Amino acid sequence: MQATLCKKLAGLYQEHEYVYDKLGKYEKLNFDKVISGTLKYEITKDALVDLSKYLKDYHKKKCIVLIDEYDHTLDIAYRCQYYEEARGFFSDLFGALLKVSIYFDCLHRIMQVIT
Repeated sequence: MQATLCKKLAGLYQEHEYVYDKLGKYEKLNFDKVISGTLKYEITKDALVDLSKYLKDYHKKKCIVLIDEYDHTLDIAYRCQYYEEARGFFSDLFGALLKVSIYFDCLHRIMQVIT
C-alpha cells in the first residue's frame, strides 16, 4: 500500500512540477523527496496539503480538492490485516488536508465511510 501511495503522490507532483521554480529552499527539498518516491511518514502525511499550497501560491487561486473512494483501500487493508495502520495514516493524510482551510475557498469531501 505504501509503495503504491508513494508512486501516486510522485506522479501527482510530477504533473505539477511547473510550480517548482516558485518554491523556497525547504519546499524544494520536500518536493524532491515526494518525486523521488522514497517518502517518510512526516512528509507523506502533508504531501497533499503542501501541493495544495504550492498550487494556490502559483496560480493565485484557492484549490478545490476532491477525495473519493478511499474506502476501497481501507477495505483491502481490513482484509489483509493492516486496517488500523491504514486508517491511522489516511486519517492523518486527509485530516491535515481538511484542517488547512486557509488554502481553500471550498473543500469538497466526497467520502464513503466504512462502518
